[in-house]
Amino acid sequence: MYVLPSDGIDEFLDTNGAIDRAIASISYWLTSQTGGLDLRWDTYNGQLDITFYRLSVNEATVTLLNAFVRDLLEAQLRAAGVVSSAKQYAVFYGGDSNWSCGGGAWPPLLNGVVSAIYLKGTPPNAPACATNSFGSSTTAPLYFEIAMLHEILHSIGLVPTCSPNQHLNGHVSDSPNDLMWSGNAPWQLPPTLDIGNDDYFQHGNSGCPDLARSGYIDPLPANYWLPEGVDQ
Repeated sequence: MYVLPSDGIDEFLDTNGAIDRAIASISYWLTSQTGGLDLRWDTYNGQLDITFYRLSVNEATVTLLNAFVRDLLEAQLRAAGVVSSAKQYAVFYGGDSNWSCGGGAWPPLLNGVVSAIYLKGTPPNAPACATNSFGSSTTAPLYFEIAMLHEILHSIGLVPTCSPNQHLNGHVSDSPNDLMWSGNAPWQLPPTLDIGNDDYFQHGNSGCPDLARSGYIDPLPANYWLPEGVDQ
């Protein structure tokens, strides 16, 4: 989804190929890391299905929510009937956040179906989010693309609390080069998917959620799992 505040400037990211390239690069990176597994992207007539939506509130109102911009986006989209609990939504928000460059849910602590990147975000003590290139390649994901995948994995329930290196609400602590890293050291990009395969991908712990067995994976695994708060 390409979402704008009521007063946001439309940069046509849904029609100029930018979002298509961004998702293609995410898919390319993920399949290279997983040995061919990908997310089950929604398509129509063979093309990525991208929805445009303009919020009923202006950018200043959204920005005032600090760490809860994602929550407002999901609430507005649900109220408008453009999202449902049967899918997950990658939302590219063309507005500001004074907190971060993105946000996701993390069930069961926070159930939700919206993962969002704030393209005009201005987080404190960090470069403005717009200093990063977006949608420039189909095979070389940059910060925004990697950050979107990071948030999507949060929203589908990863990294779970049963993982040995889980900390800080759904992140891992073992390496700053991990896709799901958060800690005192800078995030090192490009990342690796689950370094050591012990936290969230092919970790072998049948009692702990694993991306490889998620219901959002293509091909769909047998006996897949879905996070709390979503519909079959």
